[in-house]
Amino acid sequence: MAGSEPDLLTIGALAEQAGVATSALRYYEELGLLEPDERRSGRRYYRRSAVEAVGSILFLQDVGFTLTEIGQLRSSSADRPARRALLAYKLEELARKTVEINIAREALTHGLDCPAPDILACPNFIAGVHERLKARVPWTQLQPPPPSGVRT
Repeated sequence: MAGSEPDLLTIGALAEQAGVATSALRYYEELGLLEPDERRSGRRYYRRSAVEAVGSILFLQDVGFTLTEIGQLRSSSADRPARRALLAYKLEELARKTVEINIAREALTHGLDCPAPDILACPNFIAGVHERLKARVPWTQLQPPPPSGVRT
């Protein structure tokens, strides 16, 4: 039986080793992000290297990629300019978020020690809120189209 073969894992074993639900693995397969090595009697079997493949998906999600973007990244692997464009786009997105988070952190840190009875009336806290609002990307620009050369 394939599950006992040293090179193949059942979907349950892969899920356990990667720390995800089997439904997530099926969804990754549906999106073209993961492919079983073989199927027998309707059961999926994966190479041990699939643990690393799932880990890569999880890592990319952790750093801010959507599953769609992960698919784009995979499909652009042979197209270096497209890959670079997608990675540069994600770096710009992270830079915007970093500015927003730092401003929010400063305001909240002040809020911890603020002597004002109402934090929302504190001039220093409100100044931080205004900085945050200035730095925030308008709603219409939150999900801009990917850079040219990146397929959707």
